[in-house]
Amino acid sequence: MGDGGSRGLFRYLVADESDDYVAVMNYFTDILLTDATAADIAAALTTGGHRLDRDVAENRCRQLVAWGNLGESGRDTRVGAVGDYVRATARYRPTVLGGRVHREATALLASHDGAREVTRESLARICDALAHIDAAADTGFAIDPNTLAGHVTGVFVHHRAFTDSVADFYTYLAEASARPDLSGDDYTEFKLLLLDYVDVITSDLSRYAHPAFATLQRLLPLVDGLLAALPDPGLLGDTVTRAPGRTRDDWEQLASWYHEDAGPRELRDAAATALNRLLTHTRNRISEAPGFSHRADLLRLASWFSESSDEQAHRLHAATFGAYPSRHLLLGPEEPDPRIGAGTSWWNADPVSVPVSLRERGDRSPRGGNARIPDPTADRSLIVALAEQESGERADAVAELRAAGDLHGAQISTTARDVVLDQLAVLLARHQDLDGVYRIDDHDIGLTLTAEPGRGTTVHCPDGDLTVHGLTLRTSSPLLAPTDSAQTIGVW
Repeated sequence: MGDGGSRGLFRYLVADESDDYVAVMNYFTDILLTDATAADIAAALTTGGHRLDRDVAENRCRQLVAWGNLGESGRDTRVGAVGDYVRATARYRPTVLGGRVHREATALLASHDGAREVTRESLARICDALAHIDAAADTGFAIDPNTLAGHVTGVFVHHRAFTDSVADFYTYLAEASARPDLSGDDYTEFKLLLLDYVDVITSDLSRYAHPAFATLQRLLPLVDGLLAALPDPGLLGDTVTRAPGRTRDDWEQLASWYHEDAGPRELRDAAATALNRLLTHTRNRISEAPGFSHRADLLRLASWFSESSDEQAHRLHAATFGAYPSRHLLLGPEEPDPRIGAGTSWWNADPVSVPVSLRERGDRSPRGGNARIPDPTADRSLIVALAEQESGERADAVAELRAAGDLHGAQISTTARDVVLDQLAVLLARHQDLDGVYRIDDHDIGLTLTAEPGRGTTVHCPDGDLTVHGLTLRTSSPLLAPTDSAQTIGVW
């Protein structure tokens, strides 16, 4: 190969006569397994609209041979003399690397610099193909070799398509997010593309990456048997590049990519970085939105100042910033001193009270309206409902106490305990020293509480025990008239 090694294969794309070189390579791209002379190439290109002289075509072909893009097929040896062999025209053909470089360059030149769609369907196809291979492993790969090879090729082709599309997509996002002057349409496109990709990361990748890795972990110990079950390459030898998935290294690299801390984590981290850049652009757009930034207004004002005369600039400054001379303002009430007028300085005049509306808003018109009186119906209904609930709970507690009778050792509810405490507080407030039997009749709630000196009373409740020392407490229904053996306190 010519000087420069394999890098020389790309020189024809940036040379001064790159249009001629590309046209010559396009001629060989459209045909298969053939060679041609410079005259054949020149005639075909001229017919196609690219005019090229025969001698120029010969020079271009020789230069492409020097760079390694073309090779010579030899001269016509069926001649009768050495001079005829020297004068025979050389025939040219594309080299393997030259043809591959030109196909890739043609595809690149035909593409645009926009975002490339992420082939999200590739992840599902990879899992499907791996499932078929895993099922074949259970049978010792006793299936059709070509079918097995199709599944292997599908796994690696789809993986390459997915990773390449993701790499191109991130390259576009990095280029777009690095622009400080991202316009409205570009910002919207950038936002929608990123959110769509985040959906791929959060749904598809999370759904398929782990099953793919688990299947690859089961297949790695069986890779040698898998490779042996693939079709025999025959006499191709080491000079031919095998399809992906035909070596153990291919499978180990594939499994390492789908590990949670490798490819999936890298994509999630990149998505988080892109989202942070989107938030940065969003904050910048919000800070520059109308109502937050007056940069455009200040620039317009500066242009007016630059175009104004000195007198106009003073008037513009006064009108813009309210920098008028100090003057006395005559407001509603009459001035106490009739000698004070509009021309009187503030230093020589009495202060005048300025209303808040005029001081803050610049006018004296009233603002707002009278507040509406709130409708109390809802509050009244709520109060009535709460009162009815409380009354019902208290009635149940009184019935519970009447049924208990002797309260010592009784198990009562918390509400019933509170009723006992209320009645006992009234009784003790009336009689500090209880030396006999006392009874309090509450006809409103229908309960009588009797207290007499004794061993004490302990009442058990869900939230604790209540102990009244030195008194025996009993409850009953209220009597209409007091008995002779007890002193009664009536509660009406």
